[in-house]
This record gives sequence, structure tokens and C-alpha cells, in this order.
Amino acid sequence: MLPAPPSPGTPWPIPHSTPSSQTEPEAPVAQRRYDLAALIDLAETLNPETREAWNKARAAAAAAGVARSSYLPQLAIEALAGAQRTPLAAPSNLVPKGYFVSDTREFIPTLTAKWLLFDFGRRDAAFDRANAMTFVANVAFTGAHQKLVYTVSHDYFALGAAMGKLRAAREGLETAQIDNTAVSERHRRGVATSVDQARSDRQLAQSRFALVRAEGTTEVARFTLIADVGLPPGTTLDIADSAQDALPMPPVSTVDTYVAQALAQRPDVIAAQGKIDAAEAEVRAAKAEFRPTIAALGSAFENDGRLRSDGGPWSSVHRPGGAVFLQLSWTIFDGGARRSKLALAMAERDAAIDTYHGARDAAGKQVVEAFSALRTALAATAASAEVTRAATIAHDAALDAFRHGLATFDDLATEANALSQAHADEEDARANALTAAAALALATGGTRQ
Repeated sequence: MLPAPPSPGTPWPIPHSTPSSQTEPEAPVAQRRYDLAALIDLAETLNPETREAWNKARAAAAAAGVARSSYLPQLAIEALAGAQRTPLAAPSNLVPKGYFVSDTREFIPTLTAKWLLFDFGRRDAAFDRANAMTFVANVAFTGAHQKLVYTVSHDYFALGAAMGKLRAAREGLETAQIDNTAVSERHRRGVATSVDQARSDRQLAQSRFALVRAEGTTEVARFTLIADVGLPPGTTLDIADSAQDALPMPPVSTVDTYVAQALAQRPDVIAAQGKIDAAEAEVRAAKAEFRPTIAALGSAFENDGRLRSDGGPWSSVHRPGGAVFLQLSWTIFDGGARRSKLALAMAERDAAIDTYHGARDAAGKQVVEAFSALRTALAATAASAEVTRAATIAHDAALDAFRHGLATFDDLATEANALSQAHADEEDARANALTAAAALALATGGTRQ
């Protein structure tokens, strides 16, 4: 019988490893900086979804214990105590009034036993099904952890992108201030027009607006990540910036290798196979219902009683007794209930097989998408860094040319906007690469790429 996972913070090793013990993680500390690993550790214990999956695994393990108990005899202690006054008819030549009254006083403690000896596989099927469902629940618990790891990773990288865009917005504001100063100087010298000044002021105001919007986006991303962990929205955590995280490595093998890995270790695929095993056991149990059962019945008791008739003297008995029986039970007709149960079990088994094939197809599709997304994201990251470098050079050149009257404000504004967009695109590309690596790990049934 498979045990349940030891705690909601400990993923269950697939498929048959013994879970290692794990102490409860430390509570959130405001002075501590939480990187991705620390946030995941915290979420695995606090997040309600993993706790729900853990409790379901515990319930499945308990159900397997119930199924196992059916192999053992059932023992019960019973006691019957009471008094009875019974008028009984009697021949008038023996009792002139034609009846007599019998008084009894009884106390009978009894030990009863019932043991199902043979049932054509009913108990075996029930036990196999319970074990299969325990396995499925444990695998689902691990799957809940993997999904949580991905969710926390995704939103952690999203927060990192938002923080990067916030830095880019601040740099954009600084650039707009520098550009605005250059326009103001030329306007004072009568070289730039009032239209240039107004457009530069507008550019500066838009940069301030972009900064406020970036601050709001960052705050929302932070609250989302804190909610993923399972903490109240107002919790203050010092969260590390993912800009310090190294970019993931490119895929180390072909997509077919990753697909094979997913089919071998993804929790949803493995759980689908476990559900087929449970459904097969249910079919066996339904077939066994058409056959008889043989059980042993026994009882041992002590009769502590008294009896008298018509107020005469009491007679007493203090003697043990017992009985042993073999019971054959075979349902001959049930209105088609057993046949319907068998049809239901076979239909559920076929549905479980279809679910398994669907899970395999979905796993392959997700791996291919994640594999392609990672390669694309890494290429986009390298390209966006080059765009940012070129945009920086172009803006600096446009600013210098504008100061010397060799470029218009339109040229300067165009390059400033291009530089701000390049910074934002680079942050998005970096976050996409990190998220794609996490998605590939999830698609293959792991937690890291």
C-alpha cells in the first residue's frame, strides 16, 4: 500500500521512490531577500492548491487502508440483557386455569466473528483499485507542485520584466529630460522653434506618464507573485530582481528526446496510466459480482439466565455456548444491476484509455511548442540586445547632431522613442526566455530546464 506524501511542502517522487523527510520551511522574513528558489520553497508549503492535493493523497491512502482491511476477519462483542414475562397456554388437566406465566432474566455476552474466505477476486480488485488511486493522487500531488513551480517562475520573471521596464522608463525619462534641456537651450538662442519646444515638453510629459504606468505594472506583478506564494496581498517581501539570473541554456538535444522524456515522467501522463489500472480493477470487481462468496461465521457466548413459572422457584443457567457456520451467498437475480455495473466499469475503462492517449498527444504538443518558444526567445534576446546597443548609439548621435543644428527635433524624438522601445523589448525578450525554459521543464515533467 502506497503512503501519502509526508507534508504539503514535499513533492512525491515519481513513480516509486520513498519520499524524504522535510522540515517545515521558515516563515517569511521581511529582512530576507527572496530569490526564485526561496519563493518556490515558501509556496510549496503555503499555497492552498498544493495543500489540497496533499490532503487528497492522504485520503486516497486511507481508502487503500480500508480496502486492505477486508482481508481480515471482523470481530464484534455484543451483549443481550433483559427480562421477559410470557403467558403460555397449558392443558387444563395439568394447569386448571389453562395457562401459566413464565418469567425469564437473561444476560448473554457474545463474541461474533465473520471472515470472508473466498470471493473470486472481489477484494483483490478493490485493493488494486485503491492502490492505483493512491498512486494517481500522489502523482497528481507532484503535478500540483510542478504547476506551482511554473506559476511562481512565470510571475517571478514577469515581475523581473516589469522591474526592467521600470528601469527603462526611468532611463527614458532621463533621456527625455536631456533632450528637453537641449531643445530649451536652442530655443533660447532662437535656433529651435516654439513648436519644437512644445513637442519636447510633450515628450517629457509622456515619459513621466510612462514611468507612472510602469510603476503600477510593477506593483501589480509583485502582488500577483505574492498571491501565488499563498501570502496575503499586503505582505511585504524583499524579492530579488531576475535581471541577476543567468539566461537559460539552449535545448541540449532534439525535440524528439524531450517528447520521450515527457511521456516517461509527466505527472498527467503517468496519472492517466494509473487511472487505466484503477479502471481495469473496477472491471474485474464487476465481473466477480456474478460469482458466489464463501464466508466463515462463528460466535461464542455465555448464557447467564434465570427462569421460573407461575411465581415458583427460579432455575438458573451459567453455561457457555457457541456456533460455527460456513455461509455460501450467490445472487441469482438482481434485475440487471450487476450487468449494468459491468457495462459502466468497461465504459469508464475505455474512457480512461482515451484520456491516456489524449494526455500523450497533449504532452507532445506542449513540448514542441515550449521547445520552439525557448529557441525563439533566446534568439530574440540576443537580437534585442543588439537593437538596444544600436538604438543607444543612434540616439546619442541624433542628440549631438541636434545640438549642433545638424538634425531636427523629429530625428531626435524618433531615436529617443526607438531607444525606449528597445529597452522594453529587451526586458520582454529576457523574461520570455526565462519563462520559456520553465515552460519546457513543465512540459517535460520537471521543474527546471
